[in-house]
Amino acid sequence: MNNEHAPYPGLQQAWIIFAIFLAASIGIGFLIGALNSVFGWENVSPGNFIGYNVSMAFVIWFAWMNSRKQSEKVLHWNRIPPVFYPLLVILTLSFAIFLDPLTNALPIPEFVEELLKMLAKKDVWTFLMVGITGPILEEVLFRGIILEGFLKRYSPVKAIFWSAFLFGLFHLNPWQFIPGFLIGLLMGYIYYRTRSLIPVVIIHMVNNCFSYLIMYIYGEDVYSLVDLFPERENYYFFFMAASVLFVLSTYMLIIILNKNRSSWTSESKKNSS
Repeated sequence: MNNEHAPYPGLQQAWIIFAIFLAASIGIGFLIGALNSVFGWENVSPGNFIGYNVSMAFVIWFAWMNSRKQSEKVLHWNRIPPVFYPLLVILTLSFAIFLDPLTNALPIPEFVEELLKMLAKKDVWTFLMVGITGPILEEVLFRGIILEGFLKRYSPVKAIFWSAFLFGLFHLNPWQFIPGFLIGLLMGYIYYRTRSLIPVVIIHMVNNCFSYLIMYIYGEDVYSLVDLFPERENYYFFFMAASVLFVLSTYMLIIILNKNRSSWTSESKKNSS
């Protein structure tokens, strides 16, 4: 396949996108830090909000402009059945609880603790970044542009795996890489079957808001749900109940995806034409 006319991006181009994001984040981070020092701003949350969103917007613009060279329709927002919305909420919450023992088993370095505390600040800027703009921008980039391009070049398994890997790596620390990679696999599969950003944005928002609210309500030092249960037996029951919900919601998800696959596929082709 001629790379000049191949769907964008491929793996090599995705790594370039990732490098551009790092460079933009570092550059804007230094600028925001310098402004904080010069003007003595005590609240760094507005600066973090602006820096993150500007970095993401620039990277999305770069990737989107390159994607437009191969396809007029880049981002897909196909409609989903109403029953999908509550199912996605249940699936996401149960999946987050199901992953809790895994993340709890990983040692948390001090720099990750500081990062998590920064992402749990009790102000509107942090909530907007974590719960609203972050999920939208990241899904547009990782599923809407990167995975969409991968699916046009590679097998679905390879495309979903590498988009999830890059999404996990995007968080820049091992403690968030594993859950990021796993939920990236889930969102990648759902995007592949629906060709819609709506369900993956919902999943991302619910997951982030759930984590934010836990730390907002119970404090910045709560890194695992097990810390919320004085009696360990209650946590085990809670975990088992969530695991059952996760299995059931996954089963229902597969049924709905199979039932509506033809309508989503036809709508995706219509929107791409």
